[in-house]
Amino acid sequence: MDLDRQVELARKALEASGAKQWEIAAVHSDRVSIGVRGQEVDAFQQSTSSGLALRVVSDERLGFAYVIGGDPQGIERAVAEAMASAKASDPEPGISLAGPVADPPVVEVFDPELAADPVEAKVERAKQVAAAAMAADPRVVHVQPAEFASAVSELRLLTSLGLDFRHRGTTASAGALAMASQDGEQEMGWDSHSARFLSEIDPQALGREAGKRAAAFLGARPVGDGRYDVVLDNSVAAQFLGLLAASLLGDTLLKGRSLLAGKERSQIVSPQMSLVDDGTLPRGLGSASLDDEGVAMSRKVLVEAGVLRGFVFDRLWGARDGRGSTGNGMRGSLKGPPGVDFSNLFLEPGQASPQELESRLERGLVITDIMGGHTADPVSGEFSFGAAGFLVEKGARVRPVKSIAIAGQVLKLFQAVAEVGSDLRFFGRKGAPSLLIERMSVSGP
Repeated sequence: MDLDRQVELARKALEASGAKQWEIAAVHSDRVSIGVRGQEVDAFQQSTSSGLALRVVSDERLGFAYVIGGDPQGIERAVAEAMASAKASDPEPGISLAGPVADPPVVEVFDPELAADPVEAKVERAKQVAAAAMAADPRVVHVQPAEFASAVSELRLLTSLGLDFRHRGTTASAGALAMASQDGEQEMGWDSHSARFLSEIDPQALGREAGKRAAAFLGARPVGDGRYDVVLDNSVAAQFLGLLAASLLGDTLLKGRSLLAGKERSQIVSPQMSLVDDGTLPRGLGSASLDDEGVAMSRKVLVEAGVLRGFVFDRLWGARDGRGSTGNGMRGSLKGPPGVDFSNLFLEPGQASPQELESRLERGLVITDIMGGHTADPVSGEFSFGAAGFLVEKGARVRPVKSIAIAGQVLKLFQAVAEVGSDLRFFGRKGAPSLLIERMSVSGP
């Protein structure tokens, strides 16, 4: 059924329900995912999905329901479920849905070339990833299914208060995991990238990087226990940023689970660091004119020169806190209401290249991979991760390193940042440059 037809059916049912306020989020998406092993297609998925998510406000109580597909009976059931959900909810004083937004920001997130890209071209890109990984080094012996995927999505957000917003977006992603072998030893290397525009995906460069990383780790062994000056490459820095980021969410703050409670306008990390959430970032994976609740997206400085400036909120938690929404109401899927999340969260880059950061190391480490990131405690900020990378002496890489562990607390880690690199890269909706960290605790097996 046509998306607008679904919305019209839902609108009529909601108006007849007696809801004081209502919201319809209608989504349609087309997805293709391809996996290639060798030069043969190993996996292929193509899907089309659509559905509606409904929210109602009745007597200051918020209700939610959803329907996948959009047949008339399903829509009517969803409206009844949303009303029943509201009646069963606790009152939320001051809660309101969105009205019209004057002059919302214009963002570039739809690529006509990607939307028209044929399946045959997608298969060829996946093959290019696999071939480039195999050709990167003669010691590369295998590539796990090299992948290419794309999605085209459309959203219509309509409310009883006069908002009628449409959003179209595209995404593409590619990735590879390569294996290198020598003298009975095997090592793995990976690379992946996601982007809004097809032109920003380079299959050959991505595959080549995965193969080179695998070969570079052959011969890796641990280093001794101690405190080392360390360069975290941008992928590792982004994972540590994710650990800190949980404490910047408004719901985490109000639930008493934020490391940063009571620290606004205080120095929390190195003055070298500034942290931004920008929903208007050109071609950002989290960019849009409005968030999923109809609030205008914007650029928000959360940490400025190491000083905490604020948190992010959606409508519900912003109302509870009294600050209002910051435009960070994000919907993970149609099956749940929007919640607090970041749009495009990133550390502002510095001036030094990764090579310049490494040149500062008299005897230190470059960490390129961490394992067990999900085991960190976001409430305490404590972490202990397996790690791999390279030993550096007098500014030059000496040999690969593996089977080591790095441990500490995330605020203390970021307080020890001596310099921020220039190589900002996004991994999904979070981005970071490389970071030079002083005296990180490292232990061997």
